[in-house]
Amino acid sequence: MSSWDKNVSFTKNNIMTQAQLLADTFANTRALTRFYLSKLKDVNPEAQLELNGYKANSIYWIVAHLIWAEDYIGVIELGGQSNAPEWAKKFAIKSDGLLPEGRPDFKSVLDEMKRVHEATLQFLGTVTDEQLQEQNKTGFHFGDGKNSKLTMLQHLIRHEGTHLGQLSLIAKVYGKQTV
Repeated sequence: MSSWDKNVSFTKNNIMTQAQLLADTFANTRALTRFYLSKLKDVNPEAQLELNGYKANSIYWIVAHLIWAEDYIGVIELGGQSNAPEWAKKFAIKSDGLLPEGRPDFKSVLDEMKRVHEATLQFLGTVTDEQLQEQNKTGFHFGDGKNSKLTMLQHLIRHEGTHLGQLSLIAKVYGKQTV
């Protein structure tokens, strides 16, 4: 487990539930997100790259969106109580990618990312295998029709990886050594 996750212990008699195993996978994926963010610490987090006439998401937007997504997909859709700050809703799915007025400074956003992640991992440690088979809270389903809590948790990891790829591309554009 990463240093952020050191207070979370998933094993009992060396047996993990499916949610705990996926939470551990998510924690490892988040560690890679933090690695890329560490490579970008001297880049303006509010800057948007323009590629072929399209403005890409800023580092700030990506991080704030990951906070919203972790809370919504990994907690609310699984039946838990939100841990995200109210401003995170401004970075929900289908938001325009612009940075809203009155937003917190980027250091505060990074602090919230850590706090929400720790709370999510704590919550996921309580989810049973049986609960993962239940329909998610809103009945949201993907193209294949699946709408279980397990599917949402799997998507949380997939979603993180998608935005991790954006951070990787931003790092490459700025000439950051990542490998």
